[in-house]
Amino acid sequence: MASEFDTTTKLLLVLTGFMALMVLLIAYVAIFRAEDPLLAQAGGDAAQPVAAAAAADCDASTPEGSAKCPPGQYCLHDKCAPIDDLAICGEGDSCRDCDCEMPLVCHQMRCQDPGKLERAPLECARNEDLAKAVRNLQNKCASRDKSLGDLVSTRSCTPSDWEQLAIDDPQFDLILAAFPGRFSVHYPTGLPKKGTNWPTKQVREHYKEQIRRFKDQLGKAKQVFVIGRASPDGDRKENHDLAVRRMDMVTQIIGEVVNEGLVETERKQIPIQPFAMRDAKPLNPERFKKSYLDVEPDKKTPSPVVAWDEVNQRRMQVLLDGAIDLKDQSSRDWNELFNAINRVVLVVPIPCDGTEYKPPKTALDESAG
Repeated sequence: MASEFDTTTKLLLVLTGFMALMVLLIAYVAIFRAEDPLLAQAGGDAAQPVAAAAAADCDASTPEGSAKCPPGQYCLHDKCAPIDDLAICGEGDSCRDCDCEMPLVCHQMRCQDPGKLERAPLECARNEDLAKAVRNLQNKCASRDKSLGDLVSTRSCTPSDWEQLAIDDPQFDLILAAFPGRFSVHYPTGLPKKGTNWPTKQVREHYKEQIRRFKDQLGKAKQVFVIGRASPDGDRKENHDLAVRRMDMVTQIIGEVVNEGLVETERKQIPIQPFAMRDAKPLNPERFKKSYLDVEPDKKTPSPVVAWDEVNQRRMQVLLDGAIDLKDQSSRDWNELFNAINRVVLVVPIPCDGTEYKPPKTALDESAG
């Protein structure tokens, strides 16, 4: 019996010791265990986030107060906030709130390849007065209730838009004065008239020969304003119809001149904007000379006056060049000139429309002048 008891007692003691050891081991693990890095990585987003540090205070009203924020932060409502990195946009994306990836450029609010963009003609890039005139026309066109996508070009306005703009703005003539290659085509009283054979072949050839002097400017133009006027006296509707017939004649001759010598497949469709200013105030000779005839003296610019024959063309040019006092409205010559300059079609080639890409100036450009 004693031997059996001793064996049972020994087993109980061993089991009790083993259980005590297990309890100590469990207690140790519970108290001193370290976080398993593999488990922490597997937990990912499921892990409890670490509480963000409170934003530091700053004072946005002063430079010194704003400077309290650490690098990479700025002062927003008197609290330091992180500066968000500007997003990078690809070709065709809006660049309103992002940077275009290299080598794309932000043009017309889109990231675009500069190699595919149409560059501004040299005369538009170098002539600041001309570039300013184009911007003025853009702004005026934008005021005609165009959609957001249409505001980028002067070509988005219709002839009726331009007619109303020209009538409403007393400075419109002075804006057009910035464009080189402009000229005026004048007519005899009441002509051309329906049912007559005017212009004769000789008269039409004279007009064509004179307009041919401006072939280069007309051929390169993005659009051409053809503005009809009639004498301020007479019936309003008849004068408007007369102005339209004159515009049609000039438009036809311009197309013939620009496409001279070209085969059918190479002929160009001239982007003409024709409008008749039937309700506009008549042109004053002094203003007419300033707006349409004054040219840079150092350039070999052809005389912009075109009339129906050499004699009348020369006489108009002489009167405008100072043969009479353009301020003296009492003379017979002044009244003759006044009527002649209002029987006119004004032609203004526009070499750029404002949508062209103009690369930013580099340090080399600045040093070159």
